[in-house]
Amino acid sequence: MTVDGRTLALSHLDKVYYPRTGTLKGEVLRYYAAVHTALLPHLRDRPVSFLRCPDGVEAEVFVAKNPPPGTPDWVRSVEVPSNTGELRQVVLEDGAALLALANLGCLELHVPQWHAAAPALADRLVLDLDPGEGADLLTCRAVALLLRERLAADGLASWVKTSGSKGLHLLVPIEPTPSARVSGYAKALAAALEAEHPELVVHTMAKARRRGRVLVDWSQNNAKKTTAAPYTLRARPRPTVSTPVSWAELERAGGEEELAFTLAEVPDRLAAHGDLFAPLLDPGQARPLPAAPSAAAPPVPPSAASPEPPGPPAPSPGRPRRARQVLHPPVEVMRPAAVTAVPPADGLGGAGVQYELKLDGFRCVAFARGDGPPFLQSRTGRDLAPEFPPIAAAVARLPEGLVLDAELVAWRGGRFAFGELLRTRQARAAAPEVALGLIAFDVLALPGRDVRRLPLTDRRRLLLAALADVPPPIQPVMATTDRAEALEWVEQLADTGVEGLVCKAAGSPYRPRGAGRTWVKYRRSDTLDATVRALTGPAAHPHALILQLDDGRVFLTTPRLTPVQSRAVAELAGPLLGPAATDPDHGPVHPLTAPLRAELTLTGRPPTATFVRLRGD
Repeated sequence: MTVDGRTLALSHLDKVYYPRTGTLKGEVLRYYAAVHTALLPHLRDRPVSFLRCPDGVEAEVFVAKNPPPGTPDWVRSVEVPSNTGELRQVVLEDGAALLALANLGCLELHVPQWHAAAPALADRLVLDLDPGEGADLLTCRAVALLLRERLAADGLASWVKTSGSKGLHLLVPIEPTPSARVSGYAKALAAALEAEHPELVVHTMAKARRRGRVLVDWSQNNAKKTTAAPYTLRARPRPTVSTPVSWAELERAGGEEELAFTLAEVPDRLAAHGDLFAPLLDPGQARPLPAAPSAAAPPVPPSAASPEPPGPPAPSPGRPRRARQVLHPPVEVMRPAAVTAVPPADGLGGAGVQYELKLDGFRCVAFARGDGPPFLQSRTGRDLAPEFPPIAAAVARLPEGLVLDAELVAWRGGRFAFGELLRTRQARAAAPEVALGLIAFDVLALPGRDVRRLPLTDRRRLLLAALADVPPPIQPVMATTDRAEALEWVEQLADTGVEGLVCKAAGSPYRPRGAGRTWVKYRRSDTLDATVRALTGPAAHPHALILQLDDGRVFLTTPRLTPVQSRAVAELAGPLLGPAATDPDHGPVHPLTAPLRAELTLTGRPPTATFVRLRGD
């Protein structure tokens, strides 16, 4: 391969570097060839440390500071200060050097905050946000936004990238400053943020203190430390990349998966958006580093008469009004895990359990957007508002910025009528005996304030307060902390179509990842949820469904679908069918090209699956 005028001999291109995804060494080299024009400016004149994976990420992985054996003699290296004696490190100046080192298994690229020409004189500050157990990348986002505000108060602009692992990196261009002073400022900033938000931030390494919080790692500003470079691959199970993102993109992300980029995606991002970190290379962006972080405004204590945490500050003269809409669709939702028994009051972590009625409807996250149209986010992220005008109109009357997690239900003849939700809008409008409702079980945001980090007990109180004067069709779900009372409700309301209970840890924040440990659902019957993979028989009159349970098991429904069931399946699944295919176990089938959920019951040993119904949400 010829790169930047040099001919390279690249070897073992079919070696598997990422076994879980089957990603080959050749694909890794192709990635670095594709992004090197954006990557190299961020490495220029900085000594590079490597994480080497010559046999892939699941084999031996080790750090290399000296030039690895086999490094071509034309690759530049420089002497670097070291306590252990002479240390030479590679400086990557062109695509040929980058590809030559990648060919030697140098997968990850890490650099200090200073240049080889001026060791320990940093021209940028870095803050590494690392989530502890129980926290995630979206928790890191909350901390990143707080840090951006604090840095801006000190006259410092910041740019953000994913770490390619679990967290985020904030980088700040500064005028050349001794690394020791940069490290001191960063430590003071992290400590100040912890003092303001002890429930969210820690600035020390002790893992025992990091549960549910984010470590603001300031230590990477030490002259001897390095940070993953922009656009470097990471030695993770998947070929993820440390990827620059815009602040707007970070703020609107509805889930971690929206901020996880692989080597297959980053070249297209660069083509579409360019290098989002290019401003870091502009000397005009550098600002002097203050001697110490500026003091934050003292927090306003909550009223002694009300335990509600303080809301957003009122606008002051000359200060722009704080945005009331802090959450935007789509957002990732909590999904409870199925259980066969109702947990005791000291279950789910031992801090108490809230028991809520499990209703039979469409999952719906309702966004009140002021002058804009309301958005009713379905389980799959689409907007249900056009299909349910009465609910949309009710949500439009809520305060701007209020976001509710809820169940959209239909009621007919004294029972929940799930089937009415599957009918057309016109058919429901022609049936005055059908009533629609939005039963809210959680609040994700208030006007100007994201409340997902609060414990469930606090969110329940805020939900009840927010809906205190709101008339039907919007109302809060029935909930109790008394297990016996909850079980009585299930029996007493069985004839209305109440399915069971959703049981939630009273102290749980709203964190979709790991929801199964804090939210569980109990059904009175043995009905299970599954994903429809394919239909058998004619597309217009299917005979059976091939269903996959959430645990991976696959079943062919039996007995054969009734004529009524067959018509309902054909109507809902028809637009999702792909070309006919042959399944090795079930013969001719019609695969689905998009997710469709169904309910089934399992009986017998070995179990057989009986189709109950499709879910149109």
